[in-house]
Amino acid sequence: MGHISYRFFSGVAVLIFGALIGWITGFLQGKKKSSLGIERKNEIYQPLLDELLPLSQFDWNVLITQEVPILKEIVKNEYKYGLSKELQGKCNDLYSQIEEFNKINLVSIAHNKIMMIFQRGYEEIFGNIVEGVSIHTDREGNEWEVEHIALPIELIQRGDFEKDIISLLNKEEMYDYEVCVDRENSNYVPVYGDLVHIYDSVLKATINGESYKFPPLKKELIMSPAEYIAIHYDFFETFNADEQKLLKYELREEIIFKSQEIIDDLKGIIRKIVKTYETEEI
Repeated sequence: MGHISYRFFSGVAVLIFGALIGWITGFLQGKKKSSLGIERKNEIYQPLLDELLPLSQFDWNVLITQEVPILKEIVKNEYKYGLSKELQGKCNDLYSQIEEFNKINLVSIAHNKIMMIFQRGYEEIFGNIVEGVSIHTDREGNEWEVEHIALPIELIQRGDFEKDIISLLNKEEMYDYEVCVDRENSNYVPVYGDLVHIYDSVLKATINGESYKFPPLKKELIMSPAEYIAIHYDFFETFNADEQKLLKYELREEIIFKSQEIIDDLKGIIRKIVKTYETEEI
């Protein structure tokens, strides 16, 4: 009888001990899971959400470059973070859009349009952008012609007009300069002063301290050549039709949409972690 009682109590003790070990193990696993969830919220989800919030509503700006270091880290080293397949895919797509957006340089595009417009205006006013041709000969007697482009054309091609172009792009539909087109009736037309300044700066170029000698005018003007080009060639019509410029604007819209989508996902994840592991019981 004594042996039976001993065995009975021993079995109960083993069951109790096993249950206690199971409870402790479960408790520790729960604490570990809670700690990991809170850690991921604080170190991944919340910082990423904070970084993407400005992207979900950023204004159009010709100079803007989007810097997203946290998103970049998550995309470049995704093996470290263990995001869900769906969320990781959205982050990858967004980062690709931001990279493409940043590669499109609107100042460079605008400079190319200004060069093209100036060349057309110069040809209309002076007849030709080539001011002369020289003959070159090598030792074997081979000859070839070299065209000499007018100095103002060369200057507008290689000049640094970034400051003026940035100012110009930020003034669309806000004219700040007037040109008289009819003196008798005091008729003035508004234009962009930055364009006039760019065109004027190359048309007033000097060589060895002497003013550049232009060919005879092919067109009578009642204003300066710079003003004529600024009035008769619509820069923004040409610039706004550029495919890369249009693509950059489309990318901005896509970035805003995709950022908001990821933000909504992150808010849902954070709410779940807070509700599961951080809600205070009163």
